[in-house]
Amino acid sequence: MSKTEVSSACPSGDGVKHYLRAPERRIALISLAHGVNDMYAAYLPTFIPFIRENLGLSYALAGSMNLIVGIFHLICQPVIGYVCDRIRRPVLMIIGPILCGLGAAMLPNTNSFALTIAFAGLWGLGSALYHPQGNGGIGYISPPGRLPTALAWFNIVGTVGTMLSPVIAVGSVRLFGYKGLLFTLIPALLLAPLLAYSMPFLREESTQAQHAKKGFFRTFGAVFAVLYPILAIAITRDTIFQFVRFLLPLKVVAEGGSLEDSGGIVFFLTLGSILGMIPATKIAKKIGDTKTMLLSVILCFCFFMAANALEGWPSIACYFMVALSIYSNSPIAASMAQKIVPGERSMSSAVVVGLSWGMSNVLLSPCGKLIDIFGIYNTLVIVGFLPLLSLPFFMTKVFREHDRHDVK
Repeated sequence: MSKTEVSSACPSGDGVKHYLRAPERRIALISLAHGVNDMYAAYLPTFIPFIRENLGLSYALAGSMNLIVGIFHLICQPVIGYVCDRIRRPVLMIIGPILCGLGAAMLPNTNSFALTIAFAGLWGLGSALYHPQGNGGIGYISPPGRLPTALAWFNIVGTVGTMLSPVIAVGSVRLFGYKGLLFTLIPALLLAPLLAYSMPFLREESTQAQHAKKGFFRTFGAVFAVLYPILAIAITRDTIFQFVRFLLPLKVVAEGGSLEDSGGIVFFLTLGSILGMIPATKIAKKIGDTKTMLLSVILCFCFFMAANALEGWPSIACYFMVALSIYSNSPIAASMAQKIVPGERSMSSAVVVGLSWGMSNVLLSPCGKLIDIFGIYNTLVIVGFLPLLSLPFFMTKVFREHDRHDVK
């Protein structure tokens, strides 16, 4: 074997470094971190029946746990996005999943509502730390022409993590008890040094200097003024998904279902949310981002009406299609935002991804009160009309101009 062949077969430290720091490898690692972070996302909806019964909570108080998560996203993500556009090291995407996992793992392991709220806050903080830099990092690393696809895969891997979340959560509890949820921190702890080694910097120094004189409020105001129509549609999307994911497990358990049934419903809905993303990006290349997003909203409304009218597995299948249709526009919305505001990728992601997710959690809090008043089924009927709220925003200037440019 020649010297060259030996070197190829046994790469040196510099060879490994070059391999890991190639753009496609870094995109893959950021996406993997998204999957690990979102692996903890379904712990609360999976364990909410147990937490509610263990602590003796009303549906309204059970829903309030999502409120604290939403507040952290609403308050923290814009600030975090602003900071991420001005630092080069991926510190927040490294520590975010660890804090997120610790908070999620401790949610069903407390005996007081106050501690449960505190760990829900830690869960929300960790997630809020990761997402702006994760989304923005994809934008800074990905070639412009591949950004929609890169963001689609970023979202898919994150959604796979969310999809596996109830399976991992329930499996850990069945094997080791609720304390065994702490073992699920291992992937986040193992990934942290790999992220630090593979991407010491996310972008060139010049990007930081470009924004050095801009303050937070000025930057946030400018980004929000442009992206608020996309944010409004994103809020509608995330609220629909959050409400359905919160309501259906409660409905199943109320009708005599088990913990496995609750986790299975969350898994099924999350699977639906993942399958439409890549097809939607391909459709968007042909008919434009705006028309593709509008189509997803219309289909969501139609499937929601069918789901509420049917019973049993046909109804569940329609809820699956609700998740598939409405979440197919997620990577398109994120890509639009970054293309419109390319110099503030993390901030734009914080607005259309972070604020929307935070607001959907805040809006989920009154959902518990609606259940106490109207019941679970009637609440689902009310939620079914939410897609219609996003329709007026498709007539705004940002969608009309982007669609013309996009189709060209």
